[in-house]
Amino acid sequence: MGLVVTGYAGVFVVAAALIVRRYLAGLSDPDTFNSGMAAGGDWFLELFLVALFLVPTFLLALLIRNSEAAYTKLAQILLGFAIAAPVSVALMVIPAIGQANKFPVSWLGYACFYRVFAFPMTVIGLAGCCVIAKFKRPRRLILYSLLTEIATAFLLFLVLSTVK
Repeated sequence: MGLVVTGYAGVFVVAAALIVRRYLAGLSDPDTFNSGMAAGGDWFLELFLVALFLVPTFLLALLIRNSEAAYTKLAQILLGFAIAAPVSVALMVIPAIGQANKFPVSWLGYACFYRVFAFPMTVIGLAGCCVIAKFKRPRRLILYSLLTEIATAFLLFLVLSTVK
């Protein structure tokens, strides 16, 4: 378990360093970092960071897979994380949050935006945890999480395709 905690701490440090580096680069040349290429780079950075978080998560899942209580707790946390996706979409629809430029609210909008666009890696992580699960109840909770993620992405793409 110490290795898992160390892994999460290391990933937090790397994520913070990369995000600060990206933020400072944006401040140094704002014209360049407001383009579509910069947005694509932000998305790839996000996917990379989510992939980094998957490594200690899979290690944790492997370590606790023989304990139904511990794996059920992990499945409940994953379900809570999955429920954050439709909540994030709902919050982004509110113009005061989704289009805000002022500090406290803009960070909430950014967090919601990046939570939604972590969809590919989140699905991979949930599917992996579901495959590793030995017990019926945790597997069912993780499947609910996976269905919540997929339904949220489907509805988001459906809504975006109808916007003119």
